[in-house]
Amino acid sequence: MIETVHHRITRDDPDYAWLKDSRQCSSTDLVDYLWLFPADDHDPFESFPRLRWGGQMVYLSRDANDVKATAQAYRHHPGFVIEEEPKTARRGSWLRRMLGLGAKTHYFVARKTALLQPGESTDRFTFNVRLTREHVPTDDPRGYAVVKRVPSKEDLLQRLIDKHPKADRKILTERARKLSEKIFPIFLTREAAFLKLLQRDLPEALRNRVPHLLHMEQDETGKVRMLVMNWLRVGGQTLQQIEFARQGAALLHALHEQAGIIHLDLRLDNIVITPTGVSFVDFGSAVRVGEDISKNPMLDALFDEMMSTSQIQRLLGKMKSSGRITSHIICNAHGKVDKAVDLFYFAMQINKPHGNPDLATFIEYNPKSKQARLLSELTDNVMRPKDPQQPRYTSARDLLEGIEKVAESL
Repeated sequence: MIETVHHRITRDDPDYAWLKDSRQCSSTDLVDYLWLFPADDHDPFESFPRLRWGGQMVYLSRDANDVKATAQAYRHHPGFVIEEEPKTARRGSWLRRMLGLGAKTHYFVARKTALLQPGESTDRFTFNVRLTREHVPTDDPRGYAVVKRVPSKEDLLQRLIDKHPKADRKILTERARKLSEKIFPIFLTREAAFLKLLQRDLPEALRNRVPHLLHMEQDETGKVRMLVMNWLRVGGQTLQQIEFARQGAALLHALHEQAGIIHLDLRLDNIVITPTGVSFVDFGSAVRVGEDISKNPMLDALFDEMMSTSQIQRLLGKMKSSGRITSHIICNAHGKVDKAVDLFYFAMQINKPHGNPDLATFIEYNPKSKQARLLSELTDNVMRPKDPQQPRYTSARDLLEGIEKVAESL
């Protein structure tokens, strides 16, 4: 059945050569093509977590009514769009197909366009993000872009209630209003500005490794409430751990020294492997190098709050208190907007590249390998140098040079 429809659904897909097929991966890997049959658990709520963002579920059956009914279930799931309506394919020679002979396979294709499905929540207050067919350049073969919207007051209020069920409803309502009308629009407006700066100031060879702003919509005050970016889709050639580290450090160096931007949120969720290399996304928390946030009381208060709640800052504080970080450059970045925050966290991430399951298939990582051991030693030297007051690694450039020396020794 797969062979009957395989060519039909992939021949016009320019990405298929580097997408991950469920027939090629283990049961725990996220995939881009998931082939399901009547005997499988094909409920959309079950297939959703098995697919990479943007991945496609192909449902195949001998029963046309079964395919139509299943397609209806996916059509009503807000995390999917129907990519191909129910169709029929026949197996056999060209002549047999023309004569209406050969076994029939009925199928449809649905694409995962949302990051979270109904009922799922996250500890982080994030924007509404999904794939869209709107505002996509005509020369983009993928046909999708990423749309990022300010959440509604109702959605934010429900998330606040879920997180603080015993809190006063009036206080939560006012908090939701402030998030929707002021805080989220400020960060989205800043992100739109940073995306423009990146395309202007990054070296041309690196501009495809950060998102491009395609479209934005502003409210009456000029704040951005929705922006559309090109889709940096996970895929491409599998990288060795050392190459993942080298490419990421090179991009971080260019980000700091040439674009003059500090990311501040380099979690693995915001790092993407694409055909053009290691890429960074989500610049909503970014700042300009040398930017004086204190001159804007609202922004100053927002970043103060972010410093106290940031996963990265909390980890930095714990490691500083326990003595696992002694470098004065990194210690001094605790609770501050500083390039050393990016240096600290990216140096940590290169040692656990499979922490994001979306990247696991695209980074070869063996914790017992020589490169893993040497990179771990490099990170230790970044965090705890022999002379904490004069550390060897004080910048992304230094980290890149250290990674390149490790690569030369392998």
